[in-house]
Amino acid sequence: MDSIKVLMTLRFTEAQLARIRAVSPRLVVAQKSVKEGADFADVAALFDGDEEIGYCTVPPRDLAVAPRLRWVQLHTAGINHLTGHPILQSNIHLTTNSGTHPTPIGELALALMLALARKIPLMVRKQDRGEWDRNKWQVFLGTELRGKTLGIVGYGSIGREVARIAKQGFAMRVLAMSRSGEKRDRGYHEPGVGDPDGSLPAAWFARTQLRELLAQSDFVLIAAPLTDETRNLIGEAELRALKPSAFLINIARGGIVSEPALIRALTENWIAGAGLDVFEHEPLPAESELWRLENAIISPHISAATPQYDDRAVALFCENLRRYVNGDALLNGVNLEKGY
Repeated sequence: MDSIKVLMTLRFTEAQLARIRAVSPRLVVAQKSVKEGADFADVAALFDGDEEIGYCTVPPRDLAVAPRLRWVQLHTAGINHLTGHPILQSNIHLTTNSGTHPTPIGELALALMLALARKIPLMVRKQDRGEWDRNKWQVFLGTELRGKTLGIVGYGSIGREVARIAKQGFAMRVLAMSRSGEKRDRGYHEPGVGDPDGSLPAAWFARTQLRELLAQSDFVLIAAPLTDETRNLIGEAELRALKPSAFLINIARGGIVSEPALIRALTENWIAGAGLDVFEHEPLPAESELWRLENAIISPHISAATPQYDDRAVALFCENLRRYVNGDALLNGVNLEKGY
């Protein structure tokens, strides 16, 4: 049977490449890695022209360099970075890395929730200054997660894992909102991770019920993809719908939350605080007021950064390679109408 040439443009180890090659003897796998920090660079120069499958963060903008390309597996869960890319108008099949992020990003989301609730940033600032408050019981009076309500905007693989930890670990009440209202997780997910059958939420909300979900929540997790529909989904009206004691966590995309409205909400104490791993403009500009707000935690878009990330990405890619070789439907195919 004909061989299938695969080009890898990320920096996988030899052991990880061996796992990929072991999927089928038909696969001819070559790795030509972009440099560290250049994952979003154009990879056109790395293609020889006979590749059938590509693994990358951004496909070549000039698709003429890869006339035989039939499928691209992205190293990302979202596709908002491909806005205007010609591959979206082509017949090349596009799949994402969705389903590999719940463990690292879910744990970071919980870390931000706990840090805000127990005033960890204030502790660190006072540690830096060598301060021991005499009225420490009042200064560090915190919030318990146990029994609180967690509203999840975007009940995908990450939201489901946060729901699992929150409910099973902290006895939190979970509220879920998703675009489709689909309770079952139809995407790729690791065994034992998340909420595949959608049994954890105490209530489900439609997009039109967003403010109702926000009003009931003590913590709100933004875990939706960035699309035309979700851009600035959380604006002034939505932030004012939250309780003054509520905390907002955004580990999705910065464009989902209006930053001017959020800064005002934090400055004027409409809400108690925010944990942010993503921003409308990255790197976050030095002049942004978010840097100077004591009730905000700034994380530089690193929620997935653990040593296991690439192993999970390879596991998903291997499963999709098996399906491709066998002529079966691939996991995580991009739906252009939905935008993810």
